[in-house]
Amino acid sequence: MKLFITFLFGLTVFIGTFIVLMIKRSKKISQLSISIAFSVLLLLIFLEIIPHTLESLNYFEMITYALVGLLLLKLLDISIPHHEHSSKGDHSFHIGLMSAIALIVHNLIEGMVLYSSLNSNLNLGILLGIGIGLHNIPMGMIIGSTLRDAKYEKRNILLISFLISLSTLVGGFIICLLGSVSEYIIGIMFAITLGMLIYIVFFELYRHLLHQNKKDNITGLVIGAIIVLISLLFHSH
Repeated sequence: MKLFITFLFGLTVFIGTFIVLMIKRSKKISQLSISIAFSVLLLLIFLEIIPHTLESLNYFEMITYALVGLLLLKLLDISIPHHEHSSKGDHSFHIGLMSAIALIVHNLIEGMVLYSSLNSNLNLGILLGIGIGLHNIPMGMIIGSTLRDAKYEKRNILLISFLISLSTLVGGFIICLLGSVSEYIIGIMFAITLGMLIYIVFFELYRHLLHQNKKDNITGLVIGAIIVLISLLFHSH
């Protein structure tokens, strides 16, 4: 039952992708999803990821493992054929791929935390799951919009998003099998995720925002901030 609940909240990534694919105004939604994701990730870095990491690691360890995460995405960046931020299709695929990798690692950790919370207190776990879901939906939107811009078929985009969603279930399943994972290991994974998210926010999304409509950017940033604030209200219960 608890694994099933973990799986349901993990599906919020897939729900975000499904929503963005069903809306016809694709260009506007693509721009909004980029700015929403920028806002969500930037706020999550400072309000959630860093505080959670520092619960298990000191500042030096956090910075060290964050650099590992950043360098991992940089190496992946180098290995992918060159892309330009003005080249919509190629760059959209690039952002989608980077976001998917970081999201898999991030959701794996969240699956562990969520399942552990459900184990200790069902009501608390459900509230936590709602908070997780609220900030996963815009990430699903960015996966959907960027891969659609890169000319992927809808069914393939939905399949990719579904597989990403499964990483939350995998995280819960690991805790179910092992019984627990040390706080230090959780801290390392959070720090690596932190580095990946920093790379995506400042080296990918930010540069992409510079080529977008300013009004859409502001709207997306405000929506993203509201989503994070609402999710934090659920986290705080």
